[in-house]
Amino acid sequence: MGMYGWRARIGVLIPTNNTVIEPEFGMWSAEGVTFHFTRMISSRSGHGSIEGLRHLVTNVDRAVEELSITGVQMMLYGCLSTSLAIPGWEKSFLEKVKKWSSIPAQTAFGATCAGLKAFSAEKIAILCPYGEELQRLAREAFSKHGFNVKALTSLNVTGLRSVCNVAPEKVYTAAVEMEKGDAEALCILATDLPTFPVLKKIEEDSGLPVISSNQALLWAAESVTKTVKKNTEYGSLFVKRYF
Repeated sequence: MGMYGWRARIGVLIPTNNTVIEPEFGMWSAEGVTFHFTRMISSRSGHGSIEGLRHLVTNVDRAVEELSITGVQMMLYGCLSTSLAIPGWEKSFLEKVKKWSSIPAQTAFGATCAGLKAFSAEKIAILCPYGEELQRLAREAFSKHGFNVKALTSLNVTGLRSVCNVAPEKVYTAAVEMEKGDAEALCILATDLPTFPVLKKIEEDSGLPVISSNQALLWAAESVTKTVKKNTEYGSLFVKRYF
């Protein structure tokens, strides 16, 4: 076999505290596809905050430049809450990637919205770890993109390291037991919330398609990797084709 990443090399920007996205991307794994990560410092307080997210994006120029030097064929931005907290930020990020490398890019929020549209879901339920302010911003952001948020449940885990340490079984229980109204799909938000071991089981036991942040990013990457997985091991989204 030839070089590593002979099919595709994908660059991923992630916050320094995130210890979930790398192993979950590794679970997905496809022959000839490699992921190359760069980290960005957010808050030093130990807790997520809007101020911390604003600091996080000051590192984006440096991170994009670093990844562009590696010759990756797509960049993924692995922090969904940035898109909730900073209006207009996504457009700025996509423009930065175009400036440095002229390759495709996607954010966790953008990929999640695309995943919902792949299921033609307009009425959605949301499970997240966020505090009150980000819960409100999540409702507003999805509403602005044409979705009707029928229910939102939070685990209320705001410690930067604490979210990564939530047991997948706890995510499963919360997702299955939460009120969903007449939602047509369930979103599980945050790239540092572990979901991959339980995504399929949540779909089976809730009766709804489930879109998680890391799952949606990987699904978006299939537009470049050309490795569409026609199975539902990590959720039925992977049976859909990315737009």
